[in-house]
Amino acid sequence: MIKPFYTSCLLALTLLIPNQAKAKHTALQYQQILNNTLSASEPGVSVIISKNGKTVFKGTRGLANLEHKIPLTNQSVLRLGSISKQFTAAAIMMLQEQGKLLTSDNIHKYVPSFPTEGNLVTIENLLTHTSGIANYTDDDDLFDKEIQVPASVDDTLARFAKHPMLFKPGEAMAYSNTGYSLLGKIVEVASGQSYKGFVEQNIFKKLGMTQSSYEGQELVTHRAAGYEQTEQGFINTSYINMDWPYAAGALISTPTDLNIWFSALSSGKLISKASYEKMVSPFKLNDGSFSPYGYGLVIKPFNDYTVIKHTGGINGFLAHARYIPEQKLYVAVLANSNHINPIFINEKLTAKVLGIELPKFKSVNVTAQQLSPVLGDYRINKNTSRSLIYENDVLYSQRTGGNKIKLIPMSKNSFYYPNSNNYLVIEKNSKGKLIMNILVGYQPHRLRQLKFKIIIMTPNSDLSIFNV
Repeated sequence: MIKPFYTSCLLALTLLIPNQAKAKHTALQYQQILNNTLSASEPGVSVIISKNGKTVFKGTRGLANLEHKIPLTNQSVLRLGSISKQFTAAAIMMLQEQGKLLTSDNIHKYVPSFPTEGNLVTIENLLTHTSGIANYTDDDDLFDKEIQVPASVDDTLARFAKHPMLFKPGEAMAYSNTGYSLLGKIVEVASGQSYKGFVEQNIFKKLGMTQSSYEGQELVTHRAAGYEQTEQGFINTSYINMDWPYAAGALISTPTDLNIWFSALSSGKLISKASYEKMVSPFKLNDGSFSPYGYGLVIKPFNDYTVIKHTGGINGFLAHARYIPEQKLYVAVLANSNHINPIFINEKLTAKVLGIELPKFKSVNVTAQQLSPVLGDYRINKNTSRSLIYENDVLYSQRTGGNKIKLIPMSKNSFYYPNSNNYLVIEKNSKGKLIMNILVGYQPHRLRQLKFKIIIMTPNSDLSIFNV
Protein backbone atom coordinates (compact mmCIF):
# COMPACT_ATOMS: atom_id res chain seq x y z
CA MET A 1 0.00 0.00 0.00
CA ILE A 2 1.17 3.58 -0.83
CA LYS A 3 1.44 5.70 2.28
CA PRO A 4 -0.17 9.21 2.36
CA PHE A 5 3.08 11.11 2.80
CA TYR A 6 4.40 9.89 -0.58
CA THR A 7 4.30 12.55 -3.28
CA SER A 8 1.36 12.64 -5.64
CA CYS A 9 3.73 12.09 -8.56
CA LEU A 10 5.12 8.91 -7.02
CA LEU A 11 1.62 7.78 -6.10
CA ALA A 12 0.45 8.20 -9.66
CA LEU A 13 3.45 6.29 -11.05
CA THR A 14 3.05 3.46 -8.57
CA LEU A 15 -0.64 3.08 -9.25
CA LEU A 16 0.13 2.72 -12.92
CA ILE A 17 2.63 -0.12 -12.47
CA PRO A 18 2.17 -1.72 -9.04
CA ASN A 19 2.52 -5.32 -10.21
CA GLN A 20 5.64 -4.60 -12.25
CA ALA A 21 7.37 -2.99 -9.30
CA LYS A 22 6.48 -5.91 -7.04
CA ALA A 23 7.56 -8.50 -9.63
CA LYS A 24 10.90 -6.81 -10.11
CA HIS A 25 11.60 -6.87 -6.41
CA THR A 26 10.59 -10.53 -6.12
CA ALA A 27 12.68 -11.53 -9.14
CA LEU A 28 15.74 -9.97 -7.52
CA GLN A 29 15.13 -12.03 -4.40
CA TYR A 30 14.91 -15.26 -6.40
CA GLN A 31 18.01 -14.36 -8.39
CA GLN A 32 19.85 -13.67 -5.15
CA ILE A 33 19.16 -17.24 -4.02
CA LEU A 34 20.88 -18.49 -7.17
CA ASN A 35 23.74 -16.00 -6.79
CA ASN A 36 24.32 -16.98 -3.15
CA THR A 37 24.31 -20.70 -3.96
CA LEU A 38 26.35 -20.90 -7.16
CA SER A 39 29.37 -19.30 -8.84
CA ALA A 40 29.02 -17.29 -12.04
CA SER A 41 32.22 -18.85 -13.44
CA GLU A 42 31.23 -22.51 -13.01
CA PRO A 43 28.47 -24.73 -14.43
CA GLY A 44 25.12 -23.68 -13.06
CA VAL A 45 21.35 -23.78 -13.36
CA SER A 46 18.43 -22.58 -15.41
CA VAL A 47 15.23 -21.99 -13.43
CA ILE A 48 11.55 -21.15 -13.82
CA ILE A 49 8.87 -20.35 -11.23
CA SER A 50 5.24 -20.27 -12.35
CA LYS A 51 2.17 -19.60 -10.20
CA ASN A 52 -1.47 -19.61 -11.26
CA GLY A 53 -0.43 -20.04 -14.85
CA LYS A 54 1.83 -16.96 -14.88
CA THR A 55 5.61 -16.93 -14.91
CA VAL A 56 6.89 -15.38 -11.68
CA PHE A 57 10.60 -15.77 -12.39
CA LYS A 58 13.01 -16.98 -15.05
CA GLY A 59 16.66 -16.97 -14.15
CA THR A 60 20.06 -18.52 -14.65
CA ARG A 61 23.40 -18.67 -12.92
CA GLY A 62 26.67 -20.03 -14.23
CA LEU A 63 28.08 -21.15 -17.56
CA ALA A 64 26.64 -23.33 -20.31
CA ASN A 65 30.15 -23.91 -21.70
CA LEU A 66 33.29 -23.53 -19.57
CA GLU A 67 35.72 -23.78 -22.47
CA HIS A 68 34.22 -20.80 -24.29
CA LYS A 69 32.83 -19.03 -21.20
CA ILE A 70 29.30 -19.03 -22.62
CA PRO A 71 26.74 -18.18 -19.92
CA LEU A 72 23.57 -20.16 -19.33
CA THR A 73 20.44 -18.42 -20.61
CA ASN A 74 16.73 -19.16 -20.52
CA GLN A 75 17.17 -20.73 -23.98
CA SER A 76 19.88 -23.16 -22.86
CA VAL A 77 18.86 -26.78 -23.52
CA LEU A 78 19.77 -29.33 -20.84
CA ARG A 79 19.27 -33.05 -20.27
CA LEU A 80 16.28 -34.03 -18.14
CA GLY A 81 17.40 -37.49 -17.05
CA SER A 82 14.57 -39.25 -15.23
CA ILE A 83 12.18 -36.32 -15.53
CA SER A 84 11.72 -37.95 -18.96
CA LYS A 85 9.71 -40.69 -17.23
CA GLN A 86 6.63 -38.50 -16.77
CA PHE A 87 6.53 -37.96 -20.55
CA THR A 88 6.68 -41.71 -21.09
CA ALA A 89 3.90 -42.23 -18.55
CA ALA A 90 1.76 -39.59 -20.26
CA ALA A 91 2.35 -41.29 -23.63
CA ILE A 92 1.00 -44.52 -22.11
CA MET A 93 -2.10 -42.69 -20.83
CA MET A 94 -2.66 -41.11 -24.24
CA LEU A 95 -2.54 -44.53 -25.88
CA GLN A 96 -4.95 -45.91 -23.28
CA GLU A 97 -7.38 -43.09 -24.04
CA GLN A 98 -7.06 -43.98 -27.73
CA GLY A 99 -8.01 -47.57 -26.95
CA LYS A 100 -4.63 -48.98 -28.01
CA LEU A 101 -3.66 -50.45 -24.64
CA LEU A 102 -4.73 -50.79 -21.02
CA THR A 103 -2.48 -50.19 -18.03
CA SER A 104 -3.82 -53.52 -16.69
CA ASP A 105 -2.41 -55.36 -19.73
CA ASN A 106 0.19 -58.08 -19.29
CA ILE A 107 3.45 -56.67 -20.70
CA HIS A 108 3.92 -59.92 -22.69
CA LYS A 109 1.17 -58.69 -25.01
CA TYR A 110 3.74 -56.15 -26.29
CA VAL A 111 7.14 -57.60 -25.25
CA PRO A 112 6.51 -61.38 -25.29
CA SER A 113 10.16 -62.37 -24.99
CA PHE A 114 11.05 -60.38 -21.88
CA PRO A 115 11.38 -62.79 -18.93
CA THR A 116 9.17 -62.33 -15.87
CA GLU A 117 9.89 -65.71 -14.24
CA GLY A 118 6.28 -66.84 -14.51
CA ASN A 119 4.91 -63.69 -12.88
CA LEU A 120 2.17 -61.48 -14.32
CA VAL A 121 3.72 -58.04 -14.81
CA THR A 122 1.33 -55.31 -15.95
CA ILE A 123 2.00 -51.99 -17.63
CA GLU A 124 0.91 -50.37 -14.36
CA ASN A 125 3.63 -52.29 -12.52
CA LEU A 126 6.20 -50.77 -14.89
CA LEU A 127 4.76 -47.26 -14.45
CA THR A 128 4.89 -47.49 -10.64
CA HIS A 129 8.23 -49.33 -10.29
CA THR A 130 6.44 -52.24 -8.64
CA SER A 131 7.24 -54.88 -11.28
CA GLY A 132 10.18 -56.47 -9.46
CA ILE A 133 12.23 -56.12 -12.65
CA ALA A 134 15.84 -55.23 -11.81
CA ASN A 135 17.25 -51.77 -12.56
CA TYR A 136 19.86 -51.92 -15.34
CA THR A 137 21.68 -48.84 -14.01
CA ASP A 138 22.78 -50.99 -11.05
CA ASP A 139 24.80 -53.10 -13.51
CA ASP A 140 28.35 -51.76 -13.21
CA ASP A 141 29.64 -54.03 -15.96
CA LEU A 142 27.17 -52.57 -18.45
CA PHE A 143 28.23 -49.03 -17.60
CA ASP A 144 31.91 -49.88 -17.80
CA LYS A 145 31.80 -51.61 -21.17
CA GLU A 146 28.59 -51.06 -23.14
CA ILE A 147 26.86 -47.78 -22.38
CA GLN A 148 28.76 -45.82 -25.06
CA VAL A 149 27.93 -48.20 -27.91
CA PRO A 150 24.85 -47.68 -30.14
CA ALA A 151 22.18 -50.35 -29.74
CA SER A 152 18.64 -51.03 -30.89
CA VAL A 153 15.76 -51.05 -28.43
CA ASP A 154 15.48 -54.82 -28.74
CA ASP A 155 19.21 -55.22 -28.13
CA THR A 156 19.12 -53.12 -24.96
CA LEU A 157 16.08 -55.00 -23.64
CA ALA A 158 17.78 -58.33 -24.35
CA ARG A 159 20.78 -57.09 -22.34
CA PHE A 160 18.56 -55.95 -19.46
CA ALA A 161 16.76 -59.30 -19.44
CA LYS A 162 19.87 -60.99 -18.01
CA HIS A 163 19.08 -59.75 -14.50
CA PRO A 164 16.83 -61.83 -12.22
CA MET A 165 13.70 -60.27 -10.75
CA LEU A 166 13.96 -58.75 -7.27
CA PHE A 167 10.48 -59.57 -5.96
CA LYS A 168 7.00 -60.53 -7.09
CA PRO A 169 5.00 -57.76 -8.82
CA GLY A 170 3.24 -55.44 -6.40
CA GLU A 171 5.14 -56.59 -3.31
CA ALA A 172 7.34 -53.50 -3.12
CA MET A 173 8.46 -50.40 -4.99
CA ALA A 174 12.03 -50.46 -6.34
CA TYR A 175 13.13 -47.88 -8.90
CA SER A 176 13.71 -49.50 -12.28
CA ASN A 177 14.96 -47.71 -15.38
CA THR A 178 14.56 -51.06 -17.13
CA GLY A 179 10.82 -50.82 -16.54
CA TYR A 180 10.63 -47.48 -18.31
CA SER A 181 12.69 -48.78 -21.25
CA LEU A 182 10.06 -51.51 -21.55
CA LEU A 183 7.37 -48.81 -21.51
CA GLY A 184 9.11 -47.08 -24.40
CA LYS A 185 8.96 -50.32 -26.39
CA ILE A 186 5.28 -50.71 -25.47
CA VAL A 187 4.61 -47.19 -26.78
CA GLU A 188 6.23 -48.20 -30.07
CA VAL A 189 4.28 -51.45 -30.43
CA ALA A 190 0.92 -49.90 -29.49
CA SER A 191 1.31 -46.72 -31.58
CA GLY A 192 3.19 -48.03 -34.61
CA GLN A 193 5.66 -45.13 -34.17
CA SER A 194 9.10 -44.86 -32.68
CA TYR A 195 9.15 -43.62 -29.12
CA LYS A 196 11.02 -40.54 -30.32
CA GLY A 197 8.46 -39.88 -33.04
CA PHE A 198 5.47 -40.37 -30.76
CA VAL A 199 6.71 -38.04 -28.03
CA GLU A 200 7.87 -35.33 -30.40
CA GLN A 201 4.68 -35.39 -32.49
CA ASN A 202 2.06 -35.89 -29.79
CA ILE A 203 3.59 -33.88 -26.97
CA PHE A 204 6.33 -31.46 -28.02
CA LYS A 205 4.82 -30.26 -31.30
CA LYS A 206 1.27 -30.34 -29.99
CA LEU A 207 2.16 -28.12 -27.01
CA GLY A 208 4.60 -25.84 -28.83
CA MET A 209 7.62 -27.06 -26.84
CA THR A 210 10.07 -25.85 -29.47
CA GLN A 211 13.22 -26.45 -27.41
CA SER A 212 12.43 -30.02 -26.37
CA SER A 213 13.42 -33.23 -28.13
CA TYR A 214 14.72 -36.75 -27.82
CA GLU A 215 18.49 -36.43 -27.65
CA GLY A 216 20.28 -37.99 -30.60
CA GLN A 217 23.18 -37.00 -32.83
CA GLU A 218 21.40 -33.96 -34.29
CA LEU A 219 22.72 -30.47 -33.69
CA VAL A 220 20.72 -28.67 -31.01
CA THR A 221 20.73 -24.88 -30.79
CA HIS A 222 21.73 -23.57 -27.35
CA ARG A 223 22.69 -27.02 -26.07
CA ALA A 224 24.52 -26.74 -22.72
CA ALA A 225 27.60 -28.86 -22.08
CA GLY A 226 27.61 -31.21 -19.09
CA TYR A 227 30.40 -31.41 -16.50
CA GLU A 228 31.66 -33.45 -13.59
CA GLN A 229 33.57 -32.01 -10.67
CA THR A 230 36.76 -33.80 -9.64
CA GLU A 231 39.55 -33.05 -7.18
CA GLN A 232 41.45 -31.52 -10.11
CA GLY A 233 38.51 -29.36 -11.21
CA PHE A 234 35.73 -29.65 -13.76
CA ILE A 235 35.94 -32.12 -16.64
CA ASN A 236 33.65 -32.82 -19.57
CA THR A 237 31.16 -35.49 -18.60
CA SER A 238 31.67 -39.02 -19.86
CA TYR A 239 29.85 -39.98 -23.06
CA ILE A 240 26.66 -42.01 -22.97
CA ASN A 241 24.78 -43.20 -26.04
CA MET A 242 21.13 -42.24 -25.61
CA ASP A 243 19.99 -45.59 -26.96
CA TRP A 244 20.45 -46.85 -23.41
CA PRO A 245 18.53 -44.29 -21.31
CA TYR A 246 15.84 -44.18 -24.04
CA ALA A 247 12.34 -43.73 -22.58
CA ALA A 248 13.75 -43.67 -19.05
CA GLY A 249 15.93 -40.59 -19.49
CA ALA A 250 16.86 -39.44 -23.02
CA LEU A 251 14.85 -36.21 -23.32
CA ILE A 252 16.26 -32.66 -23.35
CA SER A 253 14.44 -29.42 -22.67
CA THR A 254 14.38 -26.04 -20.93
CA PRO A 255 12.55 -24.87 -17.78
CA THR A 256 10.28 -22.74 -19.99
CA ASP A 257 9.21 -25.77 -21.99
CA LEU A 258 8.78 -27.86 -18.84
CA ASN A 259 6.40 -25.22 -17.51
CA ILE A 260 4.37 -25.45 -20.73
CA TRP A 261 4.37 -29.22 -20.35
CA PHE A 262 3.17 -29.44 -16.78
CA SER A 263 0.58 -26.72 -17.18
CA ALA A 264 -0.96 -28.71 -20.03
CA LEU A 265 -0.66 -32.02 -18.19
CA SER A 266 -2.27 -30.83 -14.96
CA SER A 267 -5.06 -28.85 -16.63
CA GLY A 268 -6.43 -31.62 -18.84
CA LYS A 269 -5.17 -30.14 -22.11
CA LEU A 270 -3.07 -33.19 -22.99
CA ILE A 271 -4.76 -36.11 -21.24
CA SER A 272 -8.04 -36.35 -19.36
CA LYS A 273 -8.36 -35.22 -15.77
CA ALA A 274 -9.00 -38.84 -14.78
CA SER A 275 -5.78 -39.98 -16.45
CA TYR A 276 -3.82 -37.21 -14.77
CA GLU A 277 -5.28 -38.06 -11.36
CA LYS A 278 -4.16 -41.65 -11.89
CA MET A 279 -0.64 -40.43 -12.66
CA VAL A 280 -0.44 -38.45 -9.42
CA SER A 281 -1.99 -41.03 -7.08
CA PRO A 282 0.15 -43.18 -4.75
CA PHE A 283 0.13 -46.87 -5.73
CA LYS A 284 -1.41 -49.48 -3.43
CA LEU A 285 0.92 -52.44 -2.84
CA ASN A 286 -0.15 -56.03 -2.30
CA ASP A 287 -0.04 -55.67 1.49
CA GLY A 288 -2.35 -52.65 1.46
CA SER A 289 0.37 -50.05 2.08
CA PHE A 290 1.03 -47.24 -0.38
CA SER A 291 4.08 -46.32 -2.40
CA PRO A 292 4.54 -42.57 -3.04
CA TYR A 293 5.37 -43.25 -6.71
CA GLY A 294 2.49 -42.83 -9.16
CA TYR A 295 2.95 -42.93 -12.92
CA GLY A 296 6.27 -41.22 -13.63
CA LEU A 297 5.78 -38.85 -10.68
CA VAL A 298 6.39 -38.88 -6.92
CA ILE A 299 3.74 -37.61 -4.52
CA LYS A 300 4.96 -36.37 -1.12
CA PRO A 301 3.82 -33.93 1.59
CA PHE A 302 5.51 -30.53 1.98
CA ASN A 303 4.33 -28.83 5.17
CA ASP A 304 0.58 -28.36 4.60
CA TYR A 305 0.92 -28.89 0.86
CA THR A 306 1.16 -31.77 -1.59
CA VAL A 307 4.22 -31.94 -3.82
CA ILE A 308 4.15 -33.73 -7.17
CA LYS A 309 7.75 -34.03 -8.25
CA HIS A 310 10.61 -35.87 -9.90
CA THR A 311 14.38 -35.67 -9.97
CA GLY A 312 16.64 -36.42 -12.91
CA GLY A 313 20.29 -37.36 -13.09
CA ILE A 314 22.30 -38.35 -16.15
CA ASN A 315 25.92 -37.89 -17.23
CA GLY A 316 26.79 -34.24 -16.51
CA PHE A 317 23.27 -33.08 -15.66
CA LEU A 318 20.92 -33.01 -12.66
CA ALA A 319 17.34 -31.73 -12.51
CA HIS A 320 14.40 -31.34 -10.17
CA ALA A 321 10.88 -30.16 -10.96
CA ARG A 322 7.92 -29.93 -8.59
CA TYR A 323 4.28 -28.89 -8.68
CA ILE A 324 2.17 -27.86 -5.69
CA PRO A 325 -1.47 -28.19 -6.78
CA GLU A 326 -2.92 -26.23 -3.85
CA GLN A 327 -1.00 -23.17 -5.05
CA LYS A 328 -0.79 -24.04 -8.77
CA LEU A 329 2.93 -23.51 -8.25
CA TYR A 330 5.52 -25.04 -10.58
CA VAL A 331 9.27 -24.78 -9.99
CA ALA A 332 11.88 -26.39 -12.27
CA VAL A 333 15.66 -26.33 -11.81
CA LEU A 334 17.98 -27.79 -14.47
CA ALA A 335 21.73 -28.05 -13.79
CA ASN A 336 24.67 -28.91 -16.05
CA SER A 337 27.04 -30.42 -13.47
CA ASN A 338 27.05 -33.26 -10.98
CA HIS A 339 28.22 -30.97 -8.13
CA ILE A 340 24.94 -29.04 -7.95
CA ASN A 341 21.97 -30.15 -5.84
CA PRO A 342 18.87 -28.99 -7.77
CA ILE A 343 16.54 -30.26 -5.03
CA PHE A 344 18.20 -27.92 -2.51
CA ILE A 345 17.84 -24.94 -4.86
CA ASN A 346 14.28 -25.87 -5.76
CA GLU A 347 13.28 -26.11 -2.10
CA LYS A 348 14.83 -22.71 -1.40
CA LEU A 349 12.86 -21.14 -4.24
CA THR A 350 9.65 -22.95 -3.30
CA ALA A 351 9.96 -21.91 0.33
CA LYS A 352 10.52 -18.30 -0.74
CA VAL A 353 7.33 -18.30 -2.80
CA LEU A 354 5.29 -19.90 -0.01
CA GLY A 355 6.84 -17.91 2.83
CA ILE A 356 8.12 -21.04 4.57
CA GLU A 357 11.05 -20.71 6.96
CA LEU A 358 13.91 -23.01 6.01
CA PRO A 359 15.72 -25.03 8.66
CA LYS A 360 19.02 -23.59 9.94
CA PHE A 361 21.83 -25.96 10.89
CA LYS A 362 24.83 -25.57 13.19
CA SER A 363 27.60 -28.16 13.20
CA VAL A 364 29.26 -29.56 16.34
CA ASN A 365 32.21 -31.88 16.97
CA VAL A 366 31.36 -35.40 18.10
CA THR A 367 33.59 -38.40 18.72
CA ALA A 368 33.38 -41.91 17.30
CA GLN A 369 32.43 -43.15 20.75
CA GLN A 370 29.50 -40.71 20.94
CA LEU A 371 28.29 -41.78 17.50
CA SER A 372 28.65 -45.53 18.02
CA PRO A 373 25.15 -46.18 19.46
CA VAL A 374 23.36 -44.85 16.38
CA LEU A 375 25.45 -46.40 13.61
CA GLY A 376 24.04 -49.29 11.61
CA ASP A 377 21.24 -50.11 9.17
CA TYR A 378 17.71 -48.73 9.21
CA ARG A 379 14.94 -50.40 7.25
CA ILE A 380 13.08 -48.45 4.54
CA ASN A 381 11.23 -51.46 3.13
CA LYS A 382 11.76 -55.19 2.60
CA ASN A 383 14.55 -54.65 0.09
CA THR A 384 16.00 -51.30 1.04
CA SER A 385 17.75 -49.81 4.05
CA ARG A 386 19.69 -46.67 4.92
CA SER A 387 23.00 -47.07 6.75
CA LEU A 388 24.89 -44.70 9.01
CA ILE A 389 28.63 -45.34 8.59
CA TYR A 390 31.60 -43.75 10.37
CA GLU A 391 34.74 -44.04 8.29
CA ASN A 392 38.05 -42.18 8.52
CA ASP A 393 36.61 -39.62 10.91
CA VAL A 394 33.69 -38.85 8.58
CA LEU A 395 30.02 -39.78 9.04
CA TYR A 396 28.12 -41.01 5.98
CA SER A 397 24.60 -41.97 5.04
CA GLN A 398 24.16 -44.66 2.40
CA ARG A 399 20.98 -46.06 0.90
CA THR A 400 21.01 -49.63 -0.46
CA GLY A 401 22.63 -49.52 -3.88
CA GLY A 402 23.47 -45.82 -3.56
CA ASN A 403 26.59 -43.77 -2.94
CA LYS A 404 27.85 -42.70 0.47
CA ILE A 405 26.79 -39.13 1.27
CA LYS A 406 28.54 -37.06 3.92
CA LEU A 407 26.60 -36.09 7.04
CA ILE A 408 27.46 -33.24 9.42
CA PRO A 409 26.62 -33.71 13.13
CA MET A 410 24.43 -31.20 14.94
CA SER A 411 24.54 -33.44 18.04
CA LYS A 412 25.37 -37.05 18.83
CA ASN A 413 22.04 -38.13 17.34
CA SER A 414 21.09 -35.45 14.77
CA PHE A 415 22.79 -34.81 11.43
CA TYR A 416 22.30 -32.76 8.29
CA TYR A 417 23.36 -33.14 4.66
CA PRO A 418 25.59 -30.42 3.16
CA ASN A 419 23.77 -28.25 0.61
CA SER A 420 20.44 -29.70 1.61
CA ASN A 421 17.43 -28.88 3.74
CA ASN A 422 17.18 -32.51 4.87
CA TYR A 423 18.36 -33.85 8.20
CA LEU A 424 18.21 -36.98 10.36
CA VAL A 425 17.32 -37.46 14.01
CA ILE A 426 17.92 -40.83 15.71
CA GLU A 427 15.80 -41.64 18.76
CA LYS A 428 14.26 -44.56 20.64
CA ASN A 429 10.61 -45.40 20.13
CA SER A 430 8.18 -46.51 22.84
CA LYS A 431 9.60 -50.05 22.64
CA GLY A 432 13.15 -48.85 23.16
CA LYS A 433 14.20 -49.54 19.57
CA LEU A 434 16.19 -47.04 17.55
CA ILE A 435 14.40 -45.25 14.73
CA MET A 436 15.64 -42.77 12.17
CA ASN A 437 13.51 -39.67 11.64
CA ILE A 438 14.24 -38.30 8.18
CA LEU A 439 13.06 -34.74 7.76
CA VAL A 440 12.32 -34.34 4.05
CA GLY A 441 10.40 -31.26 2.97
CA TYR A 442 10.07 -30.58 6.67
CA GLN A 443 8.00 -33.72 7.24
CA PRO A 444 9.34 -36.73 9.23
CA HIS A 445 9.68 -40.22 7.78
CA ARG A 446 10.60 -42.94 10.27
CA LEU A 447 12.85 -45.94 9.63
CA ARG A 448 13.45 -48.62 12.24
CA GLN A 449 16.86 -50.14 12.83
CA LEU A 450 17.43 -53.55 11.27
CA LYS A 451 20.07 -55.02 13.49
CA PHE A 452 21.49 -54.74 16.95
CA LYS A 453 25.13 -54.72 15.96
CA ILE A 454 26.88 -51.75 14.50
CA ILE A 455 30.17 -51.42 12.69
CA ILE A 456 32.68 -48.62 13.15
CA MET A 457 35.66 -48.06 10.93
CA THR A 458 38.32 -45.85 12.48
CA PRO A 459 41.67 -44.75 11.03
CA ASN A 460 44.57 -47.15 11.56
CA SER A 461 42.50 -49.71 13.42
CA ASP A 462 40.89 -53.05 12.85
CA LEU A 463 37.16 -53.48 12.35
CA SER A 464 35.40 -53.08 15.66
CA ILE A 465 31.94 -54.43 16.49
CA PHE A 466 29.85 -52.92 19.23
CA ASN A 467 26.50 -53.87 20.72
CA VAL A 468 23.79 -51.24 20.84
